[in-house]
Amino acid sequence: MIASLLALPLAFSLGAARACEPLSEPPERLQVAWISPLRATVGGGAWMEVVRVSDLRSWVRTHGADTTRLLEGLGMVPRGGNRRAEGPWKITIFDVERDWLCRPVEDAEPGEDRYGVAACEAGEQRPLRGHKKGWTGCGYTLDVADATRGLDVYRVQWEVASAWGFCVMPLERFLGGA
Repeated sequence: MIASLLALPLAFSLGAARACEPLSEPPERLQVAWISPLRATVGGGAWMEVVRVSDLRSWVRTHGADTTRLLEGLGMVPRGGNRRAEGPWKITIFDVERDWLCRPVEDAEPGEDRYGVAACEAGEQRPLRGHKKGWTGCGYTLDVADATRGLDVYRVQWEVASAWGFCVMPLERFLGGA
């Protein structure tokens, strides 16, 4: 029984690479969130993995306002959390245009339309550091707590996303008001 439960995330991840679920088409303008450890930074040309703020709020209303559970849902920490989940986290919110985003989809040609968003360039169609646990290659995360489909993810460069400004706050504060 335990072995089969442990195999679920691997089986889901492997199966997802072959049979990805449909993605949602975002509006022309939207808010996206980059969730990261408090001290994490990115350079101007660096890529961030982001999720829609509206999707994040819906997820929190359904699953609860718990930092570790959210990080599991985004595939950023292993099931049950770890010391990394216990540290301080922040959320950075950006107003962006859909055309600034790309989808990290492994089986797509770079620039190919994937539900209204271009597929990322080949170099961006792989997991980012810290996101390997929840990587599906389908443009959405794996919720590692229950081995189910997580949220749609996008990639955007810092210098592009920050063009209209941004808001940074402790993740706990966001969770308290989601």
